[in-house]
Amino acid sequence: MEFFQKNKKGFTLTEIVSVIGLMLLITVMIYNILNISQRSFAIGDRRMEVVQNARIFLDRLTRELRQTPEVVTPLPVTKTEISFPPPAEIIFQDGHGLADIEYLRYFLDGNLLRRQRLVYYFPSEPDVYVHWNARDEFGTPPQEEVLEERTIAEYISELKFYGASVTYLEVWVTKNDAATHFLTGVWGRNTRL
Repeated sequence: MEFFQKNKKGFTLTEIVSVIGLMLLITVMIYNILNISQRSFAIGDRRMEVVQNARIFLDRLTRELRQTPEVVTPLPVTKTEISFPPPAEIIFQDGHGLADIEYLRYFLDGNLLRRQRLVYYFPSEPDVYVHWNARDEFGTPPQEEVLEERTIAEYISELKFYGASVTYLEVWVTKNDAATHFLTGVWGRNTRL
């Protein structure tokens, strides 16, 4: 009978507990590595979305500003003028060779950047668009009409415009824990000084 018990092979309780503990430790380590990788990917994805969102709207706005013959919004020369802080919106004439005189307005609506196409007219001739600062024979300014309004970008937390011959555009884009700051200058090709 002793012969059978001596040749009986198996694992001891200590060996089984050790193997289970080691497997559990390896599983927790793999889970932590996977979790960190997923969080890093999500942060990178959000940051990429924020940068892409800002890049698209900055490309559009700088292209339109470059073509404008006139910036309507008064802008301070620098962003540090205490008595004249930089505005968070800008209105300028659309310079893309339209038959009618149209203006573009970019402004923040919460965290959304909105774009409007505007026209100015006198009530006596509503089909004839005029410059924003025109006056009729009685000295009355024109009325403003919004032809189109739409959202251009989201996650914009702050926007500033300033500059004299070069229009500087400063924007802060934030989504959750991803935040980015952009500063660009636009030299107008067609701007009348």
